[in-house]
Amino acid sequence: MRTSILQDIKMGAIVDVETTGMSPRRGDEVVEIGIILFRFNAVHHDEVEVVETYQALREPTDPIPYSVTRIHGITNDMVIGKTLDYTKMESIFGRAEFVVAHNASFDRSFLEELVPMSIDRPWKCSCFGIPWKKHGLANRRLGTLRDFFNIAHNEAHRALADCEVVLEALKRPRYLQDLLK
Repeated sequence: MRTSILQDIKMGAIVDVETTGMSPRRGDEVVEIGIILFRFNAVHHDEVEVVETYQALREPTDPIPYSVTRIHGITNDMVIGKTLDYTKMESIFGRAEFVVAHNASFDRSFLEELVPMSIDRPWKCSCFGIPWKKHGLANRRLGTLRDFFNIAHNEAHRALADCEVVLEALKRPRYLQDLLK
């Protein structure tokens, strides 16, 4: 009996990156990453709980443009000398059976070279993989999800805070199930 209960428990990782721009192919870089490793009951798609979190800033090669700082609030002074813990990130992604990101193609494009083993996992997009309008939301933006579900976060466009919004939305009935279809 205990074995079947344990088999029902699955793990996923929610990830978000803040960057110096929109394209790693043009030389834009990650300046912050947030990851939440979570477990849940795969049969009922509930009992979602956090296993581990990771958040870190990273100093890019080139300065963060002011226009980008205005979006996420991360300044050049904040990232001086900051680095990522690659061993920690690989440990988290290694335990996850899949990776979730809100606009997964964006986050994945930055993680391909930064943490290559994260790409070995199936990716799920909480932005486009859930029919938010069908569920009564005006659109699929994180700010809309935050407001719709009354999720209190003051740090919009900060990596871990954005992951927390996705996690809180997935805790609601049906959304995790929609995502995993």
